[in-house]
Amino acid sequence: MGKILLTCVLALAFGFGGATGALTAFHDQFQGAQGTTGLTGATGAAGPAGSDGADGQPGARGARGRSGTAGKAAQAPMPVVAVTDLGSTNCAGQSVDVVTKVSVSKGQKILVGTQKVCIVAPSAAQH
Repeated sequence: MGKILLTCVLALAFGFGGATGALTAFHDQFQGAQGTTGLTGATGAAGPAGSDGADGQPGARGARGRSGTAGKAAQAPMPVVAVTDLGSTNCAGQSVDVVTKVSVSKGQKILVGTQKVCIVAPSAAQH
């Protein structure tokens, strides 16, 4: 206790320099017991490698599951289709020109072939 009191008096009398000198002179008194360092020790020797286990026997086959339900066909409405015949004779209205052939000439000109096509009047046998 006396050394601590002397350190305080020197610190008051000589300021920072006196406190530093007193701590240097009496550092053993201010130092406590050495604690544990927390360092880990050296690693031990490696153990023998383990061995793989052997596969067991296959198990019994499981019970068959129940069958699924039968699927249902989709119900799609049937489109109403008008039967229309196209032709070039026996027209039931005005005919139109339809492109039927396209070719390129030697002079790099496009040649288009057309044919008159119309809706053919249905015959009496089709009714």
